[in-house]
Amino acid sequence: MKRALPFILCAVHLVLLILLARQHPFGTYATETDFYHFFAPDAERLAAGQFPVNTYQGPGYPAALALLGKLTGLGGALFTVGKWLSVVCAVLCGWLVFRLFAQVCGFWVGVGAQLLTVASGEFPQFSISATTDVFFLALCLATLVVFTNEKLARRWRIGGAAVLTGLSYLTRYNGLFLLAACLLGIVVFDLFGLTWRARVRQVALFAGLFVLVALPWFYYNAKHHGAPLYNTNYLNIATEFYPELVKGEVNQDATRALEARFHSFGDVLRYDPLKLFKRYPVNLWESVRNLGGTSLMPVALAWAALGGLLLLLALERRNKAAQVLLSAGLLYLLLMALNHWETRYYFFVLALCAGLAVYLVARLFELARARGWLTQPAFALLPVALVAALVVVTVRGSRKEVRDFLDSHPSEVTAVQAYLQSTGACTAQAHKRIVARKPHLAYLCRGEWIFFPQVKSPEELRAWLAQNPVDYLLISEREMKERKGLKPLGDPAKAPAWLQPVWSQRKPVAVLYQPVAAALTQE
Repeated sequence: MKRALPFILCAVHLVLLILLARQHPFGTYATETDFYHFFAPDAERLAAGQFPVNTYQGPGYPAALALLGKLTGLGGALFTVGKWLSVVCAVLCGWLVFRLFAQVCGFWVGVGAQLLTVASGEFPQFSISATTDVFFLALCLATLVVFTNEKLARRWRIGGAAVLTGLSYLTRYNGLFLLAACLLGIVVFDLFGLTWRARVRQVALFAGLFVLVALPWFYYNAKHHGAPLYNTNYLNIATEFYPELVKGEVNQDATRALEARFHSFGDVLRYDPLKLFKRYPVNLWESVRNLGGTSLMPVALAWAALGGLLLLLALERRNKAAQVLLSAGLLYLLLMALNHWETRYYFFVLALCAGLAVYLVARLFELARARGWLTQPAFALLPVALVAALVVVTVRGSRKEVRDFLDSHPSEVTAVQAYLQSTGACTAQAHKRIVARKPHLAYLCRGEWIFFPQVKSPEELRAWLAQNPVDYLLISEREMKERKGLKPLGDPAKAPAWLQPVWSQRKPVAVLYQPVAAALTQE
């Protein structure tokens, strides 16, 4: 029964996620914007033998979508593929957290960490979202589970971890933290008990396998962009460290506005290196401070994790696997301090904190009993009760997150889609050019998404439309929130002569316009 417990928890977790996922029919305006903007279109491009256009992440996730779409026959319903991929990966993450901490700190620490991770903060909502977050976390955890598993032969530990590190990097470029952590495990922490010469050979093997996995992407990336490591994450760094250039925004408006100013990581560094270096430790501290009390985890869990960290450092100095695990967490924090805070970026840290918190409870209980305290059988329930209390606290917060998420579906998207389908405009052959703040409608209607121009008034919009012919313009609450000067266009009765409202609804406010070409150029 004891060995079956983690699998029973996985089964219960899977059933709960299935019930939730059935209430999530299409993507929201939050992080699933990237699904309709990058991931699903790139999956279709890869399936057609074309090069992906996303320059912020590698091709790993779109490739997985394309492959699963082909295998399941759901290539035309990639959102469904992405959503259920997250469900499966979330359950897998729970089991991997268990395995990781069972290997490093003991069975019951693994079970508690599994419960806390899958129940905490925003993790449940991302477990049913078509995003890279849970998929990437599963790869990261699998890498460390393989690397620290003493039951596997050394060649399988190093080879498997190297391949998984390569796949993690191809999914998100910050997967490089795993490369550094594993190399530290081989060289500095001597995880395998080798001579220095043997360590060098194993480092070369690990690095070689990592490069081998990523080599096809390095080649094609260099062929298309001029450099094997090319990516545009420097724009994210620029928005975070030079907020005065984009009025403190870190969204697409901000990165698009900086594209003309910065063209490389070197450009970002050279712009104001002193400010960047001064801001980095502040950013790092803010990231650490945000771990507790935000939608990542409750404050109680964060403080318990800190206590567990201190206790682990004091009592487990010879635990090489624990050293690798902690170094991975530190490297991850150091790397992510280059970017702005988003809860989903720190799910890997959440998993580590969950394990450390349970370790604190379990180890303190063991120490107390070793001193002759709490020896009555009834006291054995004390650590269980403490971990259960942490789980209850985390579930209370995550339930609200999930409820808010399921209530956030932009109903205007499907309503406008239904209208366009009725007119025959919602086909790949029609290929309508649709202006909107988000890409959902254009993707669902097989059209071309035109990012809403950064205009401040109807007259500026008119001038832009005169120079950029499009078929439709969507004005909804989202567009009016980001382009406040266009709020008058939310009332179709007040539409200017150069915009013809063809569909509208009052709640939530949404109007679909067709530009009137003749009126756009009239004085």
